[in-house]
Amino acid sequence: MTYWSELSPREHPSGLPRATPRQLHSGETRYTFVHDDLEIDDPSLDLSGRHFASPREYGFSIRGFLGGKTAWARDFANGTMLVVNADGQSHVLSPRGPARVLFVARDGTVLQDSGLASRAPQRAPDVATVRLTLTATVDLQGESPEAARALLMRMVDRAVLAGALPGEPDVRVLEHGFEGSTVLPADSSPSSTHTDFSQLLDL
Repeated sequence: MTYWSELSPREHPSGLPRATPRQLHSGETRYTFVHDDLEIDDPSLDLSGRHFASPREYGFSIRGFLGGKTAWARDFANGTMLVVNADGQSHVLSPRGPARVLFVARDGTVLQDSGLASRAPQRAPDVATVRLTLTATVDLQGESPEAARALLMRMVDRAVLAGALPGEPDVRVLEHGFEGSTVLPADSSPSSTHTDFSQLLDL
């Protein structure tokens, strides 16, 4: 299906945020949006990206579409994000399997369909778990420490979703989540202005 049309077309209010297209790897683009200072690309998962959640928690509502289809939907300035089951026919999701996330342009053209990507032939991944500990000293520029913490998390999240740069090894992040974040007291901040970035690899 390359076209979605609502049973009851609606006016899109002004001032809606834009969904951001992210190039995950060659041939696949994911549209994301910010919720609670984190970038979301699958509204059927909680903020950790590991557990099932209702898209309602991210501002989605159930809508009907031509062909008897229903979907969780949320409008953005540049289109509408839809969340449906694996068959692409219903808003009824199951925690036992991945949901299908689509992004549809204003004219109904599908710009993203995670279901099509998941059906593509894939090799068995050679998986390792990497734990990163990041301590950063920041210049607040008038912002609060909590605002700086949230911004740093968004920056790391965007970098992970963006993937490797051209010419770098094609290592792909399958899933990720933040184990925790905190603002250290002023007297506990590192004396160096450089970022202390350590990496542990659990095989």
